[in-house]
Amino acid sequence: MKRWIALMLALVMAAALAVPAFAETEDEAPEIDTGMMDLEDTVCFLAPEQEQADMQERLEAVTLAVKNTLDVGDAYTDFSGEYRDGISPRWSLYWSMDGRELNVAADEAGKVLSADRWIDSGVSDRFYGFAPAFPSVGRDEAERQADDWLDRLFTGEESGRIDSVRASLGRSGYYIFRGGVLKNGLPSPVSFTLIVDGEGLRSFYRSDSYSGYVGALPAPEPETDEADAAQALAGAVELELRYVSDGEGGARLRYVPVGPYTVVDAGTGEAVDMDALYAAVGGDRGSNEAAMDAEAPEAEAVMAGGGAVLTETELASIENYGDVLDQTAIDEALRAVKALGLDGFAMSRCSYALDSDSGDVTATARYTGTMTEEELYGFSSRAFEDAQEQGRDLVIYKTVLLDGKTGQIRSVYTQYPLWERDGDVTMSQRAARRAADNFLKNTVPELAEQSALCTLKGYNQGEDSTVVYARTHEGYFFPENTLTVAVNPSTGTVDSFTVQWDEDLAFAPAEDIVGGEEALDAYLGALDMTLGYVAWPLDVTLEENAVYADSLEWGYTYVEELRLAYFYGGTDDVRGVDALTGEAVTETGADGVFAYDDLDGEDRADMIRALGLAGIGFAGGQFRPEAALTQRDALVLLLQADGSSVDPAEEQWLREQAVRRGFISDGAWDPDGPVSRMALLRMLLGPSRYGAAVELSGVWDAGFKDVDEADAPYAAIARALGLAEGEALEPEAALTRADAAEILCRFMER
Repeated sequence: MKRWIALMLALVMAAALAVPAFAETEDEAPEIDTGMMDLEDTVCFLAPEQEQADMQERLEAVTLAVKNTLDVGDAYTDFSGEYRDGISPRWSLYWSMDGRELNVAADEAGKVLSADRWIDSGVSDRFYGFAPAFPSVGRDEAERQADDWLDRLFTGEESGRIDSVRASLGRSGYYIFRGGVLKNGLPSPVSFTLIVDGEGLRSFYRSDSYSGYVGALPAPEPETDEADAAQALAGAVELELRYVSDGEGGARLRYVPVGPYTVVDAGTGEAVDMDALYAAVGGDRGSNEAAMDAEAPEAEAVMAGGGAVLTETELASIENYGDVLDQTAIDEALRAVKALGLDGFAMSRCSYALDSDSGDVTATARYTGTMTEEELYGFSSRAFEDAQEQGRDLVIYKTVLLDGKTGQIRSVYTQYPLWERDGDVTMSQRAARRAADNFLKNTVPELAEQSALCTLKGYNQGEDSTVVYARTHEGYFFPENTLTVAVNPSTGTVDSFTVQWDEDLAFAPAEDIVGGEEALDAYLGALDMTLGYVAWPLDVTLEENAVYADSLEWGYTYVEELRLAYFYGGTDDVRGVDALTGEAVTETGADGVFAYDDLDGEDRADMIRALGLAGIGFAGGQFRPEAALTQRDALVLLLQADGSSVDPAEEQWLREQAVRRGFISDGAWDPDGPVSRMALLRMLLGPSRYGAAVELSGVWDAGFKDVDEADAPYAAIARALGLAEGEALEPEAALTRADAAEILCRFMER
């Protein structure tokens, strides 16, 4: 019967989806055979004619080295190679054949810097829906393969250290290995990502693939004594006392590290502020990511007509707009706020968005104005004239989000047509802060009363006119709740305004806290004194670095070399010191694996462990297999199986994701309620590729005596997939966590 139902499922879904029947048609991997391929008529690259022969020899050598490293056989029918000059010259190699491709980046010596393999499976993923599956290769075998590949990819003074492993679930599941590159056995700033699946190496990437380091690698023997380096590093550590969120709706006092990132040069013994060193050459140790404020979606107008009527649900939702301010009232209210500077601006649109849970309505008012020679808003006349000559749009956009019922301003954002402010500044920083202070007291008086100008390190220390106020309690700042205002230095009006605030927050007491010296000792004791290589910027405009001056032609103001240095390891894991207990606060990253100590005697322990190794399970070290399955439990497992990291306490996110992915309907949210067998089968099968088939009625014979017609499709599919068996399904029976693990595990093994 299972075979008959499976066949009928395939036919029904093919008709329902109007696409070819699903089938795994992935081409077999070609037989691996190392060796040199015939390059005649297959190599293409760009090079001056006089360098042709030399380029051919170089490409030949690089190609051969890559083929030996990756075991690239001779079955590929097309090949091309390209050379990219620059600070870090790179070769890009590309192999292809029918249904199979391989892309590789390598340096001049043939060292593989990145590799990506693609195989056409013949099936489009977009028709599969919810389709988690265990990788075709087991975790132990994947780890063995990963170790083998690291031995191939890292040679000489380099070796790879795996720091984390994560399973990616799906039709073509795989394992993702991340780690660091050791040089001469010491840590370095280079990291890697390696992906392994049933076909072998799927992808590999080094963080220095496109930005290598110049110069020779220093020897691993330091000239500076470790004790002296430790003393210098300790002297650079600075802690600051502030409130931080405890992740459970409260805030605790914590000593937080705020000092600069400091290392000790192992050659000179000098303590160096690396942040300042990068800033001096116009760089940044971290990444610079510009985020644009997203506008609220604008509602489309719908014309009434025909014989349609409004349902009670629709009417209930519409009632939320009964006391909403209209566009005219909003415009008048905002123009009355002189700090917004809307004179000369026209309202271009006003949209509304409803929060269906709270009934709150957010209005988004968009204004436009034109920059003129008389009012340049702090930009220079030269920049203005250049923009005019280029025919650029000189429109200014100002967006205000506000409560659609009360008119309370929630945020302000201004977008100018020019970028760098290099015009005359008519307002001092003190005046800008006074203007920001007045705006906050008039706009959010209750929040302003609970806040103060933030004097913590890193806040309000620049010369710009952006002012940050932070929430305070018992005289201590809580910088996770802020009011931020940017005042235009030319007009004195508000360019931007944002609020980050938690309404219900329980502050821990601020008495009986440990002293600063005790906290510093605890913090330093939790860190690891480390000798390794660090990236070091070299200013290429200086005569001493003239050998790298060619990089100026590529737009670089500095290059990086690796230097041997002492530094503190573990700073990302040690977040500070709890001011009440005096203990270091550590937050180690999750490895994506769940393990338990309460599975003795559990018949389905192997299934629970298999899910845990795939990153599906519950934190805390206990699975509680006999505990009643709640809707929250079920959604945690299903969302993890769908590739998400889940915090069970984040109910709003949990609900939104569960509804969006089709596990439950919006009205079925009951996080602490029990889940029956049929309810779980509906949650599991509805969003999957079988979801279209269950809509067909009258064609199912589940073979269960206790299943009605409405549940027959789910029951039949469950039997066909091996999720249920016997004469009775017991559809309303409440499940345990172990029951859910068994059903999900069998579904992933289908």
